[in-house]
Amino acid sequence: MHYQFPLLNRLRVLVVDGDSDSRYLLSTLFQMYGIETIAVETASETLDILEQVQPDLVISEILLPDEDGFSLVQKIKAIEQVKKYQIPTIAFTTYKDGMAYSSALAAGFCRCLFKPLLIDELMTVISQLTENILVPVS
Repeated sequence: MHYQFPLLNRLRVLVVDGDSDSRYLLSTLFQMYGIETIAVETASETLDILEQVQPDLVISEILLPDEDGFSLVQKIKAIEQVKKYQIPTIAFTTYKDGMAYSSALAAGFCRCLFKPLLIDELMTVISQLTENILVPVS
């Protein structure tokens, strides 16, 4: 499984989810691929982390305890403008409908995936969104 995405071990991913089991599952999965993971519960924690660290990617649940992922991604986009860098963002949710998907993209997420996450699909999307970071060292 690890060999299909060998360069992901150079990434730092910020996971935002109000559900501790989801945070644990994603953190454990990413650890298997060697991805450094920072896992937080709320949008406000996310913004605090972004003041200190520049992750390579943010993956966020749309439904968060303190505010929704739509407003969070807009705040992330504002931080990007100030700090002059881009952070790819993935929304994930249990709402499997076209409205959730289109709303996530309209809010500023790069992609929207649905729970339960398919591991290969998730890792492929992460690879695609971070391909400019994942350059082999020669």
